[in-house]
Amino acid sequence: MERPLLYLTAMGLVISLMETTSTNICKTCSCPEDTRVAVWCIGKLLTEVPRNLPLDIQELYLQHNNISNVLPTDFSYGGPPGPHLSECLLTLDLSHNHLTSIPTQGLEVLTQLKKLFLNSNLISSLAPGCLKTLTNLQELYLNDNLLHSLDPGIFTGLPRLSMLMLSLNQLTTIAPGVFDELGQLDLLQLNGNRISEIQPGSFLGLRVLSQLYLRSNNISVLTRGSMEGLDQLQILSLANNRIQMVPQEVLGHLKSLKNLYLNNNEIGFLPGFLSNFVDLTLLDVSTNGLTSLADVSFQNLTKLRRLDLNSNNLTALPPQAFQGLRNLTHLNLFNNGIRSLPGTTFLGLLNLKELHLDHNQISTLPPEVFQGQSELRELQLDNNLLVELPEGIFDGLTHLRTLYLDNNLLEVIPKRTFHRLVYLRELQLDQNYISSLPRGVFANLVELRIVQLSHNRLSHLHHDIFQGLTNLKELQLDANRLSSIPHGAFKDLKKLRELHLGSNGLSKVRAAVFHDLRKLEILQLQFNQLRHLPANVFSGMRHLQRLLLHSNLLSALEPGSFAGQGSLEELHLDRNLLSTLPAPLFRDLAHLTLLHLDFNRLGSLSHGLLRPLGKLEQIHLGGNPWQCDCPSIFYLRDWLRDNPNIVAQPVKCVSDQSPVAAMTNLSTVPSYCSSSSTPTLSFLPLLLLLSGFSFLCLHIHFP
Repeated sequence: MERPLLYLTAMGLVISLMETTSTNICKTCSCPEDTRVAVWCIGKLLTEVPRNLPLDIQELYLQHNNISNVLPTDFSYGGPPGPHLSECLLTLDLSHNHLTSIPTQGLEVLTQLKKLFLNSNLISSLAPGCLKTLTNLQELYLNDNLLHSLDPGIFTGLPRLSMLMLSLNQLTTIAPGVFDELGQLDLLQLNGNRISEIQPGSFLGLRVLSQLYLRSNNISVLTRGSMEGLDQLQILSLANNRIQMVPQEVLGHLKSLKNLYLNNNEIGFLPGFLSNFVDLTLLDVSTNGLTSLADVSFQNLTKLRRLDLNSNNLTALPPQAFQGLRNLTHLNLFNNGIRSLPGTTFLGLLNLKELHLDHNQISTLPPEVFQGQSELRELQLDNNLLVELPEGIFDGLTHLRTLYLDNNLLEVIPKRTFHRLVYLRELQLDQNYISSLPRGVFANLVELRIVQLSHNRLSHLHHDIFQGLTNLKELQLDANRLSSIPHGAFKDLKKLRELHLGSNGLSKVRAAVFHDLRKLEILQLQFNQLRHLPANVFSGMRHLQRLLLHSNLLSALEPGSFAGQGSLEELHLDRNLLSTLPAPLFRDLAHLTLLHLDFNRLGSLSHGLLRPLGKLEQIHLGGNPWQCDCPSIFYLRDWLRDNPNIVAQPVKCVSDQSPVAAMTNLSTVPSYCSSSSTPTLSFLPLLLLLSGFSFLCLHIHFP
């Protein structure tokens, strides 16, 4: 019976030790309750690996500390029979520390390790075989260090490595032999280095590599043989380099490519061998120096789904440039110099979802140019030179969701231009020269959510122009020439959230013009010529949060102007002609956080005016002629003293520019201080100097 007893005793000691160490480390670090296999010691200012780690954890996270070395005893300390840290640990994160070299001796016992994070340290070199005992390692992160060279043999002993991250170092060249022993490597990242040369045979040992990233280096010439051995490569990124030519002898054999990134280089023409990459699904040649395309540039690329040609110097497109790309879903041609489009440009692109033609110089559109594009969801034609839209130009785009026509030279929109776009959700027509909208131009657009018509020349609106737009949420009509809004113009816009009417010539608004906008949250009426607001003009908008009325000609407001606006958070009344505000004006604005009253003609504030604004965070009162020699200023003075932190700018007396909050009691009351501007107070001390007598303190009641 001795052996079982000794065995149970030993097991009890193991369990007890494990529980004690777990408890101790969890006081300093974090041990997730849902798992006992991980310890998180992130950002604890540690200078060394903790000594009291549980012996059976599988994941240890030590990033964002001050660890500069890992000792041989950190993971190999002795203990009772049972699991040991060196045998259990699968993930070790030492990133964002102060390591200057690979801690070979400290890591050599972690033979079961699969993921090792050493990124964002100060490692400047790698010794041959520095990780050779980590034979089960699958992922190695060495990015964001100070590595300036890679020598053959440094990755010896890593037969199972599948991911190697070397981005954001200081590498200048890739030489043969470095990766020869990484036969199972699937992904290699070398982005953001200073690589200017890839020597022939550098990747010969990477027989199963499928992803190679060389983005943001200094490569100007692709050397013959530099990509040799990469027959299984599927993703190649050479973006953000200085490449001028893409030789066939360098890349032509990469027949398995699916994604090819050549963007942000200096390529002047597309190589003819691209048509041999029959498995290609993504081709990015944007931001280069392309001036033309050949008829056969993309021939045979029947699997291509995305083609980026934007930000080049293209001025014209061949009639059959995209013929055969039947699976293409995204085509980017924006930011070129394209002047016109052949009618057959997009013929056969039956699955196209997004077409970006914006920021070109297109002045006319052939009527048939979009025929057959029934799957198109987004069409961007903004920032061109379009003068007119041919009749029926969009009739075939029956599934279009977004249409951008802003920043063109359009003057007239034909009545039936959008009639077939029954799924359209966003229509941008701003920054044009449209002077009127024909009745029924938005008929059938029941799914429309956003209409932008700002910065045009609209001078009037038909009363039923927005009829049927029951799902509209945003309507922008600012910066036009509207002088009035017809009765019932917004009656169907019951879901509208934003209405922009600023910078027009509105001189009045009808009492019930906003009555149906029950869900409106933002109303902009700034920079108009409004002189008066009808009583209860905003009363129906119970969800209004922002109301902009600044830069008008308002001289007075009704006591109930903002009645029922309990949701209002921002109110802009600045830059008007307001000389007085009725005391009940803000009584319902309990949630107001921002109030602009600056640059009006206010000499004082009615007693109790600001009392309801319990959640006010900022108020602007500057630029008013505050009459500090009248008793009516006392309310504002006392309020400023009680609320100094929410006043946005100094509030000064008009007479001497002294702070209103600093003024003292008056010795005299000038005759121009009318009783109407005097606050209602029970008693107000007033010192009068009587000839031949001393000062006499009188208590005078102001009704």
